[in-house]
Amino acid sequence: METRLLGHERADTVLDVAAWANDLIGKDLPGQPGYRVIKVIQFQLVQLDAGYDAMVLVEVQNEGEFLNLKEADVEAIVDITSAVDDKI
Repeated sequence: METRLLGHERADTVLDVAAWANDLIGKDLPGQPGYRVIKVIQFQLVQLDAGYDAMVLVEVQNEGEFLNLKEADVEAIVDITSAVDDKI
């Protein structure tokens, strides 16, 4: 897992910032396809004369990091681990 810092400019309300940040979860990171946002770790608001800017620290996972096992792989792992002697 990695972290990324994202910015959001000129939101009208804090609710707009919260909605934007919550909408990031489960989607690809803007500008970096293949990196999916897992969760929002921290955010900071900057109040402007009219509205807010925000910085959001998110945890992302590269889709290449996911481990996809085939059924045959799972069966092989079960066979190998079941053959291991439990005596230590």
